Amino acid sequence: MSHLAEEYAKCCGVRIGKPVVKPHFFPVPFDKYITIHNDKKVQAKEYNFWPAVIELLKPKLGDIKIIQIGAFGEETIDGVDKHIPTFTLKQSSYIIKKSLGHVGIDSVPVHLASAFDKPVVGIYSHTYANTCDPLWNKESKAIAIESDRGGDRPSFALEEQPKTINFIKPEKIAQAVLDVLGIEKSIKEKTFHMGPRSMFKCIEVVPSEVTNFQGGPTLVRMDLDHNEDVLRKIIQFTPVEITLSKPINTDILQSQRIQRITYEAPSFDEDFVLLLRKLGLQYTLVCTDDKYLSRERTKFFDFLIQKDRKTQLIKEGKKLLKGVNLNSLKLKSKKHIVCGNNVYESHFDRNDRKNEEDLFLDLEWCMVYNTTDE
Repeated sequence: MSHLAEEYAKCCGVRIGKPVVKPHFFPVPFDKYITIHNDKKVQAKEYNFWPAVIELLKPKLGDIKIIQIGAFGEETIDGVDKHIPTFTLKQSSYIIKKSLGHVGIDSVPVHLASAFDKPVVGIYSHTYANTCDPLWNKESKAIAIESDRGGDRPSFALEEQPKTINFIKPEKIAQAVLDVLGIEKSIKEKTFHMGPRSMFKCIEVVPSEVTNFQGGPTLVRMDLDHNEDVLRKIIQFTPVEITLSKPINTDILQSQRIQRITYEAPSFDEDFVLLLRKLGLQYTLVCTDDKYLSRERTKFFDFLIQKDRKTQLIKEGKKLLKGVNLNSLKLKSKKHIVCGNNVYESHFDRNDRKNEEDLFLDLEWCMVYNTTDE
């Protein structure tokens, strides 16, 4: 497909020229740096794995810093050395012009970097990359990375579910940045799976024993260890969501610290379910045995009862990691699983990697990878 600029030029009867940009001075605290840009204005363009890209890049960049640019109100990407929001594109232009290069989503900063003939890496998904990639690089190198979209064509949609831009692996972007900068180093990491929730923070507590861990709203896994004494202590310090497989005492339900209850069981205690509704608590009912699903839905006709997804998640996980030595894999996750004074990134690690199904059930929260030099 033709580049958009070519189509506009043909329609207007003109030739494509080079942009004239007049940057406005803006103070920058570093001499050697690259810029990075991401925003949420177009959901389909927003890349959620920039922290993983930065984690791969930093050991290779030496004294080169990473500055995030963009408008005010945008979230700071974890790992950047400085987030410098600006009021105007002319101020952003100054920061880009003084940089060693730029990496970011399909947006104005990519084209500004190209106009200044800076090394640039742009990432694309919901459109074809060759319709909007950088045009003006001559002396420096530009790389456009396009999502494979799982083999599908671009959606051209402003919102996607799932976002195909998140199909691009962090090591591919990191290696492209090193290549355009002329840094002769290789990224050794190979990603097998990027869980859609692996960049989101979550705290789970297995209430086997009292914990002093405090980190905000918490999911208490009473389905793994039904310990009401520990639960009472936890809700003194933080609001909680609770996953359970049998009823808990009324005094806990009346604590006003419970945000949601997920009740997972083959069959449900009718008095307890009615009590949840009476107290006005947010709740989810999940039937864990397909044999009883129809019976429970008939019994609780006025309630929404969901089918348990564990069997399906295990099946998908086995297919995804078929032939891979699971014990050799490395995991990254922002999910913290707390058991007493111990903190783990997955239930697979919490149980000493003895049960592979623990890994499959946690995949949506994990990045799964290994390194090629091992």
